[in-house]
Amino acid sequence: MEKIKKIIEEIFRAMGIDDVSVEVKKDNSLKDKESLMVDIETDNRDAKRFLVEGAVGLSALQHLVRILAFKDNLGQFFLVTDINGYRKEREKFLTDLALKTAQKVRRTKRPIILEPMSAYERRFIHLKLAEQPDIVTESTGEEPERKIVVRVYP
Repeated sequence: MEKIKKIIEEIFRAMGIDDVSVEVKKDNSLKDKESLMVDIETDNRDAKRFLVEGAVGLSALQHLVRILAFKDNLGQFFLVTDINGYRKEREKFLTDLALKTAQKVRRTKRPIILEPMSAYERRFIHLKLAEQPDIVTESTGEEPERKIVVRVYP
């Protein structure tokens, strides 16, 4: 975990960002793999570099850190990187979206196709709706336009 912290600090320093706080902790909320949660705190101006255009920069940072930290054993951990609480806020939004979509699907009995989202966000929605016994989800399409279809269990 110390290795991950050092990698992130080095990346930020290379970008000219010296004021950064990194905390790495184990997170067992994702049941299928051991997860590491990386919380990064920095100036909001610096954080915005990672959060534009659907947080592609944050996803790229997460991917890069995962490769550098686990290059010999990529499948060992699921790594989630957050900056200034962005992912936590996004997860609240996705939870709301998932539950409201499930309610609408139950009411109308018609499938709903959600907007394209990242693999992490799709996985989050799938796991959230897996808790609903009468709802089924599936991903469809090709990256970067991959979407989730939510429907009532037949």
